[in-house]
Amino acid sequence: MDGIVGVYGIGDRELVNKAFLATGACQHRGKASTGIAVVNRKDIYIHKGLGRIADIIDYNMVKTFQDLEPFGAIGNIGYTKRKIPEKINAEPIEIHPKKDTFLKIVLTMDGYLMAERDLISEIEKDYSLDTENKTEVVGALLHKYITEEGIGFEAGKKLVDKLYGRATFALVALVHDGKEGYLLTLNDAKAFEPFCFAVIDGTFVVSSESCSHRRLHGVTEREYDGAEMTLCSSKGVQTRRLREEIIMPDIFQGVYFGNVGSLFRGKEVFQIRRELGLQLVHHYRSSKADIVIPNPESGWGVTVGIAEGLGRTLLPALIKLPQAVRTFQEGERRTRYQEVGLKFGGIDSLLKGKNVAMGDDSIVRGSVSEGGSVWVVYNAGARFIEFWVSYGPMFFPSFKEWHRGRECLNELAVQRAFQDGNPYDKTEEEINRSVAELVGVDEVKYNLPDRIAEVTGAGSFQALDASYPIEETHWPDWLKKEVERFQRYRSS
Repeated sequence: MDGIVGVYGIGDRELVNKAFLATGACQHRGKASTGIAVVNRKDIYIHKGLGRIADIIDYNMVKTFQDLEPFGAIGNIGYTKRKIPEKINAEPIEIHPKKDTFLKIVLTMDGYLMAERDLISEIEKDYSLDTENKTEVVGALLHKYITEEGIGFEAGKKLVDKLYGRATFALVALVHDGKEGYLLTLNDAKAFEPFCFAVIDGTFVVSSESCSHRRLHGVTEREYDGAEMTLCSSKGVQTRRLREEIIMPDIFQGVYFGNVGSLFRGKEVFQIRRELGLQLVHHYRSSKADIVIPNPESGWGVTVGIAEGLGRTLLPALIKLPQAVRTFQEGERRTRYQEVGLKFGGIDSLLKGKNVAMGDDSIVRGSVSEGGSVWVVYNAGARFIEFWVSYGPMFFPSFKEWHRGRECLNELAVQRAFQDGNPYDKTEEEINRSVAELVGVDEVKYNLPDRIAEVTGAGSFQALDASYPIEETHWPDWLKKEVERFQRYRSS
């Protein structure tokens, strides 16, 4: 999950610093690499490396790029494209056509592309593909369509249509045709990935999260609908929708990934999470808890709602340690189990002898709760733990995990809780009880899909019901069989 930013403002003497600040504000997980690129009248220039933004970009670099008198800039904080980060895969990425051309494109993207082998076969005769990054494939297609159609909306429409049903994306690109530089933004037809824009003191700013606009003392104008493209040039800023579809935003962005101060389809992420906590209380009504605590950090929002609904004291009795080892991307369950034990610390004086309601955004694999926070809370003397979960039982993996094979299904907590049977024909009570036993708590209280939708609005609930933004023709066979099984039991 990358954080991406684009900034365009002719004569803006703070343009590069704005790109730096807006990019650094993005919440998106990963941050394995950082990059920034600028365009001026002559060319496009890139600076990138492995590490967080403060490790890669400093004051001198910002000043050097600003001295080039740019009018467009793009930035990225990158998710790990491979298990071991490599600089070659860092973004932004420059596209390299094999034939000489004045057209130059540098881009960065938040999203994912499925089954790209045929696309690579189509473009590799004309483009040198130097990375393992899917952004490069999308960028080469964009370069091809701009070569054919010119720098305009027709090229964007070709890309949207080509990737329809097989990719989700929000991208920002710098384009130079040998005479002028442009900033181009585009997203997929279903608007799965978050993407929004604002005009701040005359400068156009697009970002994968609205908190970037607040960082620049601005206010988000709106979030993009599906297949919307903006083209910034010396002629002005133009935005057009290229394909009409019912949008399908990723609900998990609001539940988990987004910065609490950002917007998700017009609603503040913190309030989404708080309302999910209230919905949980409305559904379950009763609790044995003396106190309510969050499973930090993403458990805070839902926990505020739980405490408010129950009328119990909210305490920061479980803390994430400053030296915490990052485990979100660790693939080996045993390694995750060992490392999460290093992430948390419990406050004995607040937890000893207490019945505890612990709030969290979701249970994916269950290893963070099972191996870390739950153990820490019990070890601090808690008597009883209710684990309140703002999202529902996650039956299916994200489509961005399919490349790992059936393992990404089998490792999910709900699947592990019923590994000798079938989770799809179980009642809410049976699922709550079995997952509670798996993660080692006294009770689990999952949210219900209809209550979640009441708060977030419609979209993709891919992990709950297989409502993927990807057409079924691109699904792996093992998933097709599993979804068929799910539908058979759920409809009976």
